[in-house]
Amino acid sequence: MRLTTLLALGAVLLAAGFGLGRATAPGPDFSKFSASTPVGDPTDPIALWGKFADDLRTAGQQILAAYPRDPEIDKAEALRYLLQQVEAASKAMLTRQTGEPALLRLGATTINKWGLDAADAKYIGAVVDSAGTYRLHGRVGSARLFAVQLSTQVVPYEAYDEITGDQLRTDADGNFELLISREKPADWNGNWLRMDPGSTDLLVREYYRDWEAERPGTYYLERLDEQASTEPLTLATVAKLLDDTIGQFYLRAPQWQERSQQLVRFVANKVAMQQTEGGLAANFYGPGWFEVDADEALLIEVDPVPAAMWSVQLGNYWWESIDYLGHTASYNDSQVATDPDGRVRFVIAHEDPGLANWLDPAGHTEGMILFRQLQAQALMPLEFTLVKLEDLEKHLPPEVVRAGPEDREASYAMRRRHAAVRWAP
Repeated sequence: MRLTTLLALGAVLLAAGFGLGRATAPGPDFSKFSASTPVGDPTDPIALWGKFADDLRTAGQQILAAYPRDPEIDKAEALRYLLQQVEAASKAMLTRQTGEPALLRLGATTINKWGLDAADAKYIGAVVDSAGTYRLHGRVGSARLFAVQLSTQVVPYEAYDEITGDQLRTDADGNFELLISREKPADWNGNWLRMDPGSTDLLVREYYRDWEAERPGTYYLERLDEQASTEPLTLATVAKLLDDTIGQFYLRAPQWQERSQQLVRFVANKVAMQQTEGGLAANFYGPGWFEVDADEALLIEVDPVPAAMWSVQLGNYWWESIDYLGHTASYNDSQVATDPDGRVRFVIAHEDPGLANWLDPAGHTEGMILFRQLQAQALMPLEFTLVKLEDLEKHLPPEVVRAGPEDREASYAMRRRHAAVRWAP
């Protein structure tokens, strides 16, 4: 399938409301749901906790009922996904309740995956008050790409202004200072990022291209205009915190359901390249869906175009990245092997085909494919061919780059080493 067809598919998905940068949460308004379990005595912590537990059970059951899936692996991942989303919603609401501008390592490590987290990225962030003035400072690392962006993480997601590494002024050692505020002070000549009135969160992204050599930076955030509240905690405050946590969970967890259904319907064994709506500028995304049985292989042929970096990875029905540490479920352009004819060939198959760019679905017969092109000027042409595994060789050039067991083990070892560096405290 060539580029023109893929662009047409992208237009279909965009017309249906499909945009990788943002999503509208399906389902009813949670304000009606939260009233479904009344609390008898608002001064009794046992009653308040009972309401929270009842609401959590009901919310989880409603979400699961909206995601009917047959494969056992999808059902198992559903339960793990909901548990992770309970933790993510709890941490988000607790952080907002304290109001402290602390930078925290976000999810997308081996847990809290959401929105098809990038296999090459580290995400750290903080809750911010859009009326506040903040100072972000530290030392940038050596990651291929770096960006600071404001957004609202309270569902639905919305992205606002950003500053990227090539725009950030630093000293010779990489040290920097960034002022974040509604208005730029007249006497300020340094780095500045406009605080949109809708902002609730600050997100720092680092994209690693060379997993062996690139290292994270160090970043610190402080609020300049006022301190967090020191008012004593009350039962009413915590009761609202518990309700807000359920509300965030109920809206956050199923946010990608409609997109998964669109992928299954429109782009089975293909992708639809499009420019991002709500992520970083100059990025292109190609979401798609693979359906590959045990005796099949999906051959993906890529003609690369210039970009700061590009990548491909696999994900599950819940928009979580498939394990890319213990499996070759992701590659970026520095990790792929290019064939002598200039093409890069990937193969999704359930057993190792002995090819360098094997995308291992880790037991999933269907799931997401996502191509990312970062700071690119054009879309990459892609071609997809579903074949029987026994016929795969007929569709490959004789000089295709191959890989053996030692190559695989070296890849797994490299991935584990990098993970230890990227996610160190």
